[in-house]
Order: sequence, then C-alpha cells, then structure tokens
Amino acid sequence: MIRICLLTALGLLVFLPAQGKKSEPKATLIEGTMARGAVAKVLEAGPQRFIASVRVEPHTIKGKFIGYRLVGVAADGPLVNSQSVLPGDVIISVNREPLERPDQFMRAWEVAKSANTLEILLLRGTQRLLYRWKLTP
Repeated sequence: MIRICLLTALGLLVFLPAQGKKSEPKATLIEGTMARGAVAKVLEAGPQRFIASVRVEPHTIKGKFIGYRLVGVAADGPLVNSQSVLPGDVIISVNREPLERPDQFMRAWEVAKSANTLEILLLRGTQRLLYRWKLTP
C-alpha cells in the first residue's frame, strides 16, 4: 500500500510545475542595424540630457517592479521619431542591464558606449519584444 502511494505521488510530481524561480516568457526578437554615430550622439550628450527628454513611470506587476513605462518623449529628444520604442512600452532592460536603480541605469549607459549591439527588452501590452540592432560604422 505504501509503495502504491509513493508511486502515485511520484507520478503526480511529473505533472506539477517546478517550484522556485519562474522562467520569463520568451521575447520576440526583432533585429536590425543602427549607425554607431546615432548612438554615440545620444551618449555624448550625457544621461541627464536623455533622462530630461523622456517621461517614465515605474511599472509593477503584482507589486514587483518590471521596468519603466514610457509615458512621453520631448519633441527634440532622441526617441521622438522612434518606430521601435513607443509611448506605453515598458522598458525592462538595455543591453541585458536592468534599469531599476540609478546605478543600473548608469551601468547600461556605460556598456552601450563600447557595445557592438544595442538591445532593448520591453513589454508592449502582454508581448515581450527584444529589439537588437547591430551598430554599424
């Protein structure tokens, strides 16, 4: 009887979800190219200029910080003509660097200076999108 109960319990474990950290849903990858000069221009202007050009608000799901929702952009800001990152999008990470704290934002900023690609992971509605641009001369 005990053996049957153990086998039944082990059989049920196969159908139960694994406990612990949940894996994030896979993002849809969108690839392209971008002129390194365009990125360099934004980086050279400095993080303060970039921050002043966007309006964001923290976005949480069930009380957990996910990223920053882009609420608006300045008319003369680098994202004003963006067809990739749009108002309403939640920016989760840049070049795989989370953006929750100021030091993380600055790390992402520094990484972008020497990166060969620019990656932005975002949430648009319920869809996760990963934009990946190869930086060209």
